[in-house]
Amino acid sequence: MSITRRAPILWLTLRQFRAGRATLLVALFAATPVLFAAIFRWSSETGDAAEFLTNQFLEILAPTILPLATLILATNALGNEIADRTLVYIVLKPVARSRLIVEKFIASALVTALAFTIGLVATWVVASGGSGSGRMLGALLAGTLAGVAAYGALFLLVSLLVPRALLVGIIYVLIWESALARFIPGIKMLSVRHFAQSVFVRLLDNPAVRLDRALQLSSATIVLAVLVIAALALATLRLRQMNIP
Repeated sequence: MSITRRAPILWLTLRQFRAGRATLLVALFAATPVLFAAIFRWSSETGDAAEFLTNQFLEILAPTILPLATLILATNALGNEIADRTLVYIVLKPVARSRLIVEKFIASALVTALAFTIGLVATWVVASGGSGSGRMLGALLAGTLAGVAAYGALFLLVSLLVPRALLVGIIYVLIWESALARFIPGIKMLSVRHFAQSVFVRLLDNPAVRLDRALQLSSATIVLAVLVIAALALATLRLRQMNIP
């Protein structure tokens, strides 16, 4: 049985993303670390690639690039149908609301994950000259994919709760997770960014790399899994309660 029959919403959403501006923006976000790596390699041929990749993930990728890129596709997964009032046509399909939410989530996460996987492999190759640590690459990919899943589920839920989901998501990333987390330590422990960074640090397993109040790998994984499941469950509940004209 073809994917169009087994996962019609997933297939439809992937087709929408294929020619959309949102996908292009995500690709540009994913390519940004490659540009930084090229600048690093050009300006410092003898620099420490591992240190550069670590700092880039902890200070740039996880705090801003990753969540903003995920926000774009996650809010577009259902946001376009809500904005142009075509959600009714999807809801009328013989597909359970929970399955609709899950397939929308998978579509946005899949495209984002693919873009960043390609971008991070290229970044690792450029920064290390292709001779870098495999553990570093694995930690980068795991931390990034964990962030994509958690942010994707969270922002998909937000798109069903508020009319200006993109703006709310930007406020969450730049104000809650960045600005306020610097002044109120407890907020950092409630941020997706911290969980993704914890996955990266624990998998890297380098004593020289420290993250304040980093969770153990098992704890971070459980928290992220619970967050994804809870967000998707709440999104399903919200979709069932929506008054769709």
